[in-house]
Amino acid sequence: AALRDREFLPRYAAQVAESRELLYAACRRLGLDYWPSAANYVLVRVGDASPLFVAALAERRIHVRDRSTDPHTRGCIRITAGLVEHTRAAIEALESAVAGRSAR
Repeated sequence: AALRDREFLPRYAAQVAESRELLYAACRRLGLDYWPSAANYVLVRVGDASPLFVAALAERRIHVRDRSTDPHTRGCIRITAGLVEHTRAAIEALESAVAGRSAR
């Protein structure tokens, strides 16, 4: 249905592109390594604390994929770049998680 909706698809693609840029900027600001993507997600290296990041984000109802057990993406989480409103909430949660890690 979404593919047939000729108005939805370009709007959503624009939201994803803007969300990726917001995630890139947040990662740079927070000193987190990331990989630029053409997909609707960004892979972010948070280090050995990735399970703590996943849990801290989940507490704020932000669900990311923990990719840290994959040998090629050790210490990484995958953050979806979708609607800008949702991405801003994810960035806010990520900032809190980074601040919490720094406080330890």
